[in-house]
Amino acid sequence: MKKKVTILGFIFLALILAAMPFMAACGEEEPAPTTPTTPTTPTMGEPVYTVMDPRGTEPPREYSGINPRLDTLSGKKVIVVNLHGGNEDAIRSVAPELEAAIPDCQVSLLECEARWAVNAAEWEQIEANDAAIFGHDY
Repeated sequence: MKKKVTILGFIFLALILAAMPFMAACGEEEPAPTTPTTPTTPTMGEPVYTVMDPRGTEPPREYSGINPRLDTLSGKKVIVVNLHGGNEDAIRSVAPELEAAIPDCQVSLLECEARWAVNAAEWEQIEANDAAIFGHDY
């Protein structure tokens, strides 16, 4: 038993001696920063770089709100736009279901050529309607 206590004592003493340089370094003050070695004014022919804020800054934008909602879809032209982002069958079923629910509503389905994008010709088609339902990632 006495031998175990002696061995444990030596191990404890060795750990304390090994930790002492680290504990002494914790109490020291950090040295003052040195001046940069690169010149602050560029010499002729060297490029000048501007440091930008990595977070970026956006100019303030005026809130324009959303378009006013239609009171009813009766007698209106509605287009359902499939942007091919998810469940194709779900968006394709919206147009016939809407037409069945509101018989005097003219509903059409637009299958966009690109995924998640609308080209100029498709946009003209969308704007020719009273309302649009866009579907993707659902």
